Amino acid sequence: MNDNLELPFEFVKFTADSPGIQEMNTMISSNDMIAVVLCTQGKVDIHIDSNEYSISKGDLYFYVPSFFTIVKDVSPDFEAIIIRTEYDFIIPLINKVTDIKSQLSIRDNPCMSLNDEQYNDIQTIINSLAERIEIENTSNFDTKRKRIMRELIISLGTTLCYEVLNTFFTNAPILPSIQDRKDTIVQQFLISLYKNFHNERDVAFYANQQSLSPSYFSTIVKCKTGKPALQWIIELVLVDAKQMLQYSDASIKEIAIRLNFPSQSFFGKYFKQYVGISPKNYRKKMRNER
Repeated sequence: MNDNLELPFEFVKFTADSPGIQEMNTMISSNDMIAVVLCTQGKVDIHIDSNEYSISKGDLYFYVPSFFTIVKDVSPDFEAIIIRTEYDFIIPLINKVTDIKSQLSIRDNPCMSLNDEQYNDIQTIINSLAERIEIENTSNFDTKRKRIMRELIISLGTTLCYEVLNTFFTNAPILPSIQDRKDTIVQQFLISLYKNFHNERDVAFYANQQSLSPSYFSTIVKCKTGKPALQWIIELVLVDAKQMLQYSDASIKEIAIRLNFPSQSFFGKYFKQYVGISPKNYRKKMRNER
């Protein structure tokens, strides 16, 4: 993610003037990365799925795949630091200290307020890491030295990851535990689901990826998450459809195409089956309530 050192994470400073923040009701989504947002000044009000959060200085927000973040209001002095990381870097670290239940608790509780000590500790690590990256990127080292520096910086990134996790589980009412084989199956399912739900809505597709029968696979998912695999798929498709209907200008036909439905009519029947009203009426209803 970093051009010079090829790091698996990067820092981005967000302000009230940053793209995606300037316009209210802007939908921000991504299914290929995990991020931590630390608010350092001002305030922003966001809508995540069906929940609303007011984030101010000292608040930490976890951005995980499948969430759609809607910016509702932002103060002129808003500033935040975003640390974006690749799956291949963050997932092995998380797996060492948490099971799927703990990971879902982060997904379901993405915002938390830090006390002064926690905020200062995390801010200090972020600042040190960002400064070290800047120094190394502007230095003219040979290949061997660059490799050493890259590993050194990655180790600092690992420290930051565990500091954030430690803070979360210090503040949260759930204790992390080591995952088992079934946890790994569910985690791989969720990662694949976030990447493929636009094109794949069949449980068999996800079960086949792990060489499991659909029935056994779905039983494992339900055992670990409380919901069968098909429900996860349906909910994610519907969340995406609802957000596009409410916040985008895409036509219903265009939304059906984006979600890989064979026709607008098929999409309409699918949506109405689970939501109770047609996409057209849902869009009208939600926009009238805004």
